[in-house]
Amino acid sequence: MAVKQKIGVELINANINLTHNIAVRCPINSLCVDQAFWVADGTYLVTGISYVHSTAGNDAGAVNLQVSKDTATQAPGAGVDLLTNNSNAGFDCKGTANTVQAGALVAADATRTLVSGDRLSLDFAGTVTSLAGVVVTVSLRRV
Repeated sequence: MAVKQKIGVELINANINLTHNIAVRCPINSLCVDQAFWVADGTYLVTGISYVHSTAGNDAGAVNLQVSKDTATQAPGAGVDLLTNNSNAGFDCKGTANTVQAGALVAADATRTLVSGDRLSLDFAGTVTSLAGVVVTVSLRRV
């Protein structure tokens, strides 16, 4: 008597190591304001953030951009900072134009984890004056 054997593969988790890239743009100076740009629809870990501008800010003081994780009713940028660049100020908006800056992320995974309803926001500091052509890309992994 022959014994039949069923051989198969079971897909346990279809989201393993899939990275989602979310981009936000501020093409003109008047759009460079604190703003939420993404709302989590599940649990995600921020794995990378990059930034570039085509026209640098030219104010005499520091001009920086922080990316924050906002929860509950926090205003855009009022939540937890996700970048440690420039002594925790974030990206240098007066840096060389068209040069991509890589974000140095906070170390704690718990800080970089978003749950459903949490938001990612841009938080500008200083006077943005001539800053334009901003693109921020956040890489996320569903957990």
